Amino acid sequence: MEINLQQGKTIVTVIRQENLDKKLLGAKIMLTDDSREIKGSLQLPWLEEQAVHLVQENKTGGMFVVANIVNPDFPEQKATVMIDPYLETPELVIFGGGHIAQPLANIGNLLGYRVTVVDDRPDFTAPERFAGIYKSICCSFEEIEKHLKLGPASSVVIATRGHVNDMDCLRKVIKYPVAYLGMIGSRRKVKAIREQLLEDDIEMKKIEKVHMPIGLDIGAQTPAEIALCIAAEMVKERRGGSAAPLVSVEESRANKEDVNDCEIPVAADKDALREAIKAAIDNTPAALATIFKTKGSTPRKAGARMLVYRDGRTVGTIGGGCCGESEVRVQALSVIDDKMPLVHRISMTADVAAAEGMSCGGTLEVFIEPVTMFAEAFKGA
Repeated sequence: MEINLQQGKTIVTVIRQENLDKKLLGAKIMLTDDSREIKGSLQLPWLEEQAVHLVQENKTGGMFVVANIVNPDFPEQKATVMIDPYLETPELVIFGGGHIAQPLANIGNLLGYRVTVVDDRPDFTAPERFAGIYKSICCSFEEIEKHLKLGPASSVVIATRGHVNDMDCLRKVIKYPVAYLGMIGSRRKVKAIREQLLEDDIEMKKIEKVHMPIGLDIGAQTPAEIALCIAAEMVKERRGGSAAPLVSVEESRANKEDVNDCEIPVAADKDALREAIKAAIDNTPAALATIFKTKGSTPRKAGARMLVYRDGRTVGTIGGGCCGESEVRVQALSVIDDKMPLVHRISMTADVAAAEGMSCGGTLEVFIEPVTMFAEAFKGA
């Protein structure tokens, strides 16, 4: 059975609870990006309502997120959930194949984006100009919607050769819920465009989400440097960084108790989840381990997954060295037998960290659940 996780589906799973009578660990829902379809149940209306709201209001660009939810009527009742969006492969669409597009396309490839360049001039979309990208499209900017399907996995940079073309692209793209939208332009041009969008009855909240002028201030001058400042802003939006110098935030991060760096799921993590759902539907004994919190230097971050079958086979990896993954396998077999989820903490010693190529150790907190927890949410998915 083929499980499709590439259409904007998000999984929400309860991993901790406090002062609640019901046993909620492992309870989950699966919802589409527009939340029109929700499968499974979190069992408590206030919990499910707030979880759905978090998914709707806090778009993560594919990032794994852990959130605490409090009952508004009884604040002592709390739950912690994993919010795990599975989107299409992140894509970067560049409108305009000019001098900035070439280095930006190269950087996009390095960052793992599927890169598409669009221009209305054949010479500026020629294959030899953009070797190694996913696609180059030569068409009128008026017709871009015929050739592209934009959504939450899309990052869009508008850098055409003229104001009119920029506006044509922006008018079309601004209505889509993209992960990032930026446009090159002077402050005078930006002011004029904002005024024109308001005259076109575009909502202010949509206008404010457009990054214009585009990029972070790093003193960029050359096309490559400008491409770098654009890519840096894309990463900032994707990862939630501050864009402050690391030297100014290093100490505060080191002293912060709730450090929780997260990953965008890679192919192996998606494979682990897909196979877990398949095992649940096929009644194959297995348990899924998901990192939900890390501190210090760890090879994988929150969102990494490993599926463990009863016969010892595994799909995916959570890192932590041979010792760490061995611990999780043992715990996973226990979970398969007991049919009860649990939280396991891995403390990486200096020796284990050195074996993983890190300068110091860290800790991983892993939620391990029987795959049967997926059956209700994904039945018929």
